[in-house]
Amino acid sequence: MTQPLDDLVRDWVTDNVGEVVSFERQQRWRPAWFVVADREGRAVRLYVRGNRDGFGTMDVGREAAILRVMEAHSIPVPHVHAEIGGGAAVVMDWLTGEPNLGTAADDRQVDAVMDSYVEALAAVHRIEPTAFGNLGMSIPTKPEAIALDFFDGFVTRYREFKRRPEPLLEFGIGWLRRNIPPDRGEARFVLGDSGQFMFSDRRITGLLDVELAHIGDVAHDLAGLRLRNATEPMGDLTRVLARYEQVSGQPLDPSAIEFHTAKFALCTPLGLVIALHLDLALPEILQYVEWFHQLSLHAIESIARLADVRLETVSLPDPAGHEYTGLVNGLPAMIAGLDAAAGIAEYRRDTVASVARFAARVNEYEPAIISADLDDIGTLIGQRPVDRLTGDTLLEDFIGNAGPEYDATLIRLLHRRCMRQMLLLEPVLSAPDGIGHLAPLT
Repeated sequence: MTQPLDDLVRDWVTDNVGEVVSFERQQRWRPAWFVVADREGRAVRLYVRGNRDGFGTMDVGREAAILRVMEAHSIPVPHVHAEIGGGAAVVMDWLTGEPNLGTAADDRQVDAVMDSYVEALAAVHRIEPTAFGNLGMSIPTKPEAIALDFFDGFVTRYREFKRRPEPLLEFGIGWLRRNIPPDRGEARFVLGDSGQFMFSDRRITGLLDVELAHIGDVAHDLAGLRLRNATEPMGDLTRVLARYEQVSGQPLDPSAIEFHTAKFALCTPLGLVIALHLDLALPEILQYVEWFHQLSLHAIESIARLADVRLETVSLPDPAGHEYTGLVNGLPAMIAGLDAAAGIAEYRRDTVASVARFAARVNEYEPAIISADLDDIGTLIGQRPVDRLTGDTLLEDFIGNAGPEYDATLIRLLHRRCMRQMLLLEPVLSAPDGIGHLAPLT
């Protein structure tokens, strides 16, 4: 019988560090723990990070190996103590400080911390890619590979688990492959999901979450900062990018950053197809739905900027009522009122209540949204489809055969579809500022 991860973590800490004084499961979509142990009267703070269910390519063992190389190159990262449970989890230092600059005292502290981060990021990009040679990271040499090797892994996994049409994703894949940034130079080691760190006072205490690290274009990490800044404040991003240019000595290429914004944004919905197309009953499923559509929106907006396509304002169609409106709308409050122990049980109850709130919205608006989407497809192909599946299939087939002369029309159509889904989600979005839109780089 497999030992529960909670017990496995607790036992390893007890056997290898000392008596467990504090043991807290982090309330998030992946298994993780904050642990304090007593070693001969000294408190040892540890963070234990587990593999995410359903995302087999994101291996914490690989991440631990990357952290060790970074530490050897004097990059501030948590020290890795051990891999446990046959690679199911990694024990590392619990870094001091806070993870989100929304808690910063003022703009001056934000700027100081971001300057500290930029120094670390530039140092990361100076590590020779060959230092990671035994971790299976390929070093691309051609422009297409430098731009898309990381992306193509997500496309392959998407195709493996795809079960229904995804017109926006198919258009994005094709558009990116037709519009590779030219003259981008040599590939470098990049963090993959940049902008994640702990900070204290006016400096970072360490970088976090390098599970997506790879060898590619440094513009990928600058695009990652831009995407993260949509939900986690990092101050004036124009200033941050100018600071990176100064510290690294490498001139910025706004078009390349825009391209990698679209590419990296698209990786999220591509990666989430496994959860959404297989209808996995995960407590975090609504968060995944939000990320799917929000990052799809970032991708299509970035493609529109690169293609010089002006997007229009989109609104929700009128909702439809039914005889059980009160029952459906009352379900979220019923769930939220259930007793649950503080901690992970309370977190799961609240996530299910949010799913119920979204289900009520779907019940009210989805028929009208489907109708609006089918009207758009009918205008494009000359005949209105009879239902969502037929319409999406026809639209995906059209995209597969369309030439670049249809790009502007398809970008606007796909943007309208995505915005309708975001407006549907709006009342249950986790982002404090609602629907996110990225400011232009120039």
